[in-house]
Amino acid sequence: MIKQTTITYAMLLAAFATYAQSGPSPENILITPEKPLSVKETEFRKQVFEWSSKQLQLTDYKQIKAHPSAEVFPGKVKEGAKMITRTVKISHTRINDALVPIVSRLQYSQPWRPTLYSTGLYAAAGEYIEVTLPKELLGKGIQLQIGNHSDNLNFWMAGKEDWRRMPAIVKEQELKTATTRLASPFGGLIYISAPVKSDSWSGDIKISHAVAAPLYQEGLTTPEQWKEQLKDNKAPWGELASDKVILTLPDSILQQVTDPSYVMQLWALIVSGEMDLAQLPQPFYRPQRMVIDEQIGGGFMHSGYPIMIHHSPSRNLLSADVITNPMRLMTGSKGGANWGFFHEIGHNMQNLDWVFGGTTEVSCNFFSLYMFDRLMGGRDDAHHGVSNEETMKMMKKYFQEGADYEKWKANPFLGLIMFRQLQEAFGWETFKKFFREYQAMAAVDPEGKNLKRDEQKRDMWAGTFSKVAGRNIAPFFEKWGIPISESMKKELTNLPEWIPYNFPPKN
Repeated sequence: MIKQTTITYAMLLAAFATYAQSGPSPENILITPEKPLSVKETEFRKQVFEWSSKQLQLTDYKQIKAHPSAEVFPGKVKEGAKMITRTVKISHTRINDALVPIVSRLQYSQPWRPTLYSTGLYAAAGEYIEVTLPKELLGKGIQLQIGNHSDNLNFWMAGKEDWRRMPAIVKEQELKTATTRLASPFGGLIYISAPVKSDSWSGDIKISHAVAAPLYQEGLTTPEQWKEQLKDNKAPWGELASDKVILTLPDSILQQVTDPSYVMQLWALIVSGEMDLAQLPQPFYRPQRMVIDEQIGGGFMHSGYPIMIHHSPSRNLLSADVITNPMRLMTGSKGGANWGFFHEIGHNMQNLDWVFGGTTEVSCNFFSLYMFDRLMGGRDDAHHGVSNEETMKMMKKYFQEGADYEKWKANPFLGLIMFRQLQEAFGWETFKKFFREYQAMAAVDPEGKNLKRDEQKRDMWAGTFSKVAGRNIAPFFEKWGIPISESMKKELTNLPEWIPYNFPPKN
């Protein structure tokens, strides 16, 4: 009896051990849009994130194996892919000192993230790549990055959602020796990066054991070369690039781009148009970057370097099919992907000195409206929130209940009406003059030390706009419920007051 019990117990232990080995673990979990990792799996998600982070920090490429989830996202390299060696010419230009104060106030753009330089190469998941630097580039803080889906899903809004991909999949490693081998369990496009403020340099960097990936460079890549890249492509991702913007896109979308020059010229109009409104000097210190992703840290899209853009058919979050389609990109979508693109680039244009309480999600939409006005011939179908019907509905309700700053701050499209009235009365050129004034202030006060409090920012907004417009808008702000200090109101008494017709609306 004792012998039989012992045998049974041993069999149970063996069965349990077999189950434990075959059950999910951080190194073998398969996370996909169809089989997400539930937000309820708190402890296991923590383990998965910690495992991913440690793997991405490993410098011994021999310890790194391909992760199963990488086959789904970012995707596996196609059968028949050849490992190649390519020497890429990379030139890094240090940001101009005169631009530093201006850029320092564009915090939503993540201005000091290292600048990424595309190589047109892809690292297969679990496979090493070898990088060789010329001697003159050693010791300059140059890094290699694998992947550009840089959002960490363990925080912000994604931390409270089911995960549809692994939470951290981008590898960064400084190149400290002449030759370095490194690998990522997830794979990704290969980049060389350098700190924005580091000294300029240029050199030939050799990358071996990598897969060719589509890279269209406006002004350099011919139509024939682009067709050839797509024809032989085995990489799941590639890029369209110009000096204004770089789009990181899946192969399925790139295969549909038959005229990349037209697409990039349109995007150049968009980015240069928004920069023109912001009165930022062009050419800028680096292109905007926009990356399509299955899941991002929060929202449909978000600003930064890069701008991250949701495209998840399983969640009906669609944008990749618009970003390279000029007809869809230039058609009003009532707040769809094109409004979102303009909105997020607008965030990257926001100077924190003129972003006061309640306007983070308001003043970025100056740029959305500007794009619809200048590129699409008007605001029809731009967004439901700026329609005539919704505008009057919001205004009447707000003023009937009594203007209140806290209520104003809670509704971005209500807040936008106030600035729309200013734009309709004084024009976009007045806004440009207004933005130039703030750049002059940044040159004197690059850290914004004189505009830390909300009261200071509100006063400066009303005061600066009044001076460039030649009319006192402080009473207009106060009608809307936006407090202005007595000292600023006194300072503006030498200008004639301005209030729009039929405001607040009486009918």
